[in-house]
Amino acid sequence: MYARLFLAGLCVLGLGASIQSDVGNTASCPWGPLLASRGYDHQFTCAAPQQQQPKQPQTRQADRREAQTPELWDERDGPYQQAQGYGVLPQWQGPEHCATEFCLFSNREAGEGIALITTARNAYLASNYVPSPTTGVEPTAYYEAEVPGKGRGLIANRTIRRGEIIMQRLPVLLIQMTPHVNLDPELREQLYQAAVDRLPEPTRARFMRQMGATVYDKVEKNSFRMFVDDSLHLGMFPDVSKFNHDCRPNVHYRINNLTHTAIAVRDIPRGEELTISYIYPLAPLSTRQTQLRDWDFTCTCAQCTLPATASAQSDARIRQIAALEDEIEAIMARPGAPGLRPAMGIRLIELHLEERLHAYLGPAYTRAAIIAAMFGDEARAREYAAEAALALEREVGPHAKDAKAMRRLADDVRGHWAWGLKVEGQRPL
Repeated sequence: MYARLFLAGLCVLGLGASIQSDVGNTASCPWGPLLASRGYDHQFTCAAPQQQQPKQPQTRQADRREAQTPELWDERDGPYQQAQGYGVLPQWQGPEHCATEFCLFSNREAGEGIALITTARNAYLASNYVPSPTTGVEPTAYYEAEVPGKGRGLIANRTIRRGEIIMQRLPVLLIQMTPHVNLDPELREQLYQAAVDRLPEPTRARFMRQMGATVYDKVEKNSFRMFVDDSLHLGMFPDVSKFNHDCRPNVHYRINNLTHTAIAVRDIPRGEELTISYIYPLAPLSTRQTQLRDWDFTCTCAQCTLPATASAQSDARIRQIAALEDEIEAIMARPGAPGLRPAMGIRLIELHLEERLHAYLGPAYTRAAIIAAMFGDEARAREYAAEAALALEREVGPHAKDAKAMRRLADDVRGHWAWGLKVEGQRPL
């Protein structure tokens, strides 16, 4: 969503232009820890709301419309025959071990090996995605080590600069949400184990080292929400699971097609731990701590262990950010944007920086750049637009439409459609 609501409001002014990001692309998901199953959602999810359904509680076997037999179907059964209507690329195996319409498909050569539990149609779409290489900074740029109070983590071995791609990985296991929620537990575990067995041994070993007693538990604790077409899936990236949580992370991640990209959002000095956020962190301390209990730990990051006074000030800033964004949205939804003030954009950025929200600057800089341009502040509009473009490229990806629009604004502030719209006498509103 990013700045979409704000920028859509500009159309009320009759400006004849809008900026959209790639967040709504169902093959692109810049956010997505496994939060849907906890009934939690936030504005950075990447599909229509009807696709983001909370996990339903397991029903008793007797309550099911049709009892599941705890064994996997083979080639003699209907699901397998039905799956033959779609083809996957030659290097893929499957469909195998079908349970209802969900089957196992695998490819030991893609990335570090990958197994899918999904429908034949989704497997066909996924198998036709161009596999991205498993790349990033040089392997010696960080190392794995024990982190006090956290277990194993990743530590910078040199200064990693803002914008450097730290890690890119394909999932090793991709499971459609429907069978994860609805299959009989015994049947589901058989299917999951069959999928893990299809992985190359080194990949399988890394997968099994992740948190969780069973494969299902590992999926619950370590997966990321992803979309294949319009279907919600859970993706497993064992290397990515090595990033520990911080409510003010120095690494942001995005998921485009099947590729998970982790990127530095600020300069990270040698010796500092590399962290991502498991939750959407623009929330007060109590809310963050409640959400993080799903990972069976109490967060002790620097933000969560502030002294009481500083913590209260932090919570107040979070509330100010939400209130200011809502106020800007409401103003921009009215013709002429009455009450819009240049200080609103400036303050929005200040609040984000004071809160060390380096991973979430794209929307703030985008709003501020447009506001500055509307009030004829060329220097700030250019500065904010350039920062917005960089932030959006980190947060969404290099092809984000908002980032391209911000580049155009930075390159030609006076030629932009927003220039001077709030300068009295320069242009009619």
